[in-house]
Amino acid sequence: MVAKNGGISNTRRITLLALLVAVALIVSLIESAFPSIIPLAPGAKLGLSNVSPLIALIVLGVPDAFCVMLVKCFLGALVSGGLSGLMYSLPAGIASLIVEIILFEFVFGKMSVAGISLVGAVVFNCMQLVMAGVITGVSLAALLPWLMLAGVLAGAFVGLLTYLLIKKLPYSVYGIRKNEGKDVQIQ
Repeated sequence: MVAKNGGISNTRRITLLALLVAVALIVSLIESAFPSIIPLAPGAKLGLSNVSPLIALIVLGVPDAFCVMLVKCFLGALVSGGLSGLMYSLPAGIASLIVEIILFEFVFGKMSVAGISLVGAVVFNCMQLVMAGVITGVSLAALLPWLMLAGVLAGAFVGLLTYLLIKKLPYSVYGIRKNEGKDVQIQ
């Protein structure tokens, strides 16, 4: 169902937002049971739940991407009992999404979804490291190369997965996003 203004109906949009948040939350909880992808990068995960905000950004737009990311962070912390982890995940999620938005709005087409995700993941890991240093008062700069490597690997994988998922979405869901007056197309 497409609304008269070229966008999707509110019912479809809210349903899609709820689905993206639910998937992100479930994937995040499952992923938390597995060890770090790089042993020397404590806590580094693939970040598969980050597919949801990226899909929201591409399909629905900036406000909805922030909505998915914020709800995912808060509900993830609440359900997992890791409310202290919110001090790390929330600023990192906001910073990485801002960078992904800037890249998507200004260089999408010159940079792939995987590239945008890769940069976002590196920013996420760097911001978490900064927050950990601020909170603990300890310099964690020695972990930076490992967390950047984890960000590159995870971000590229998440971006590729996002691209493949969006390519499988029906045009009735995906083809309606307008970006500066033109259709956003995934090639």
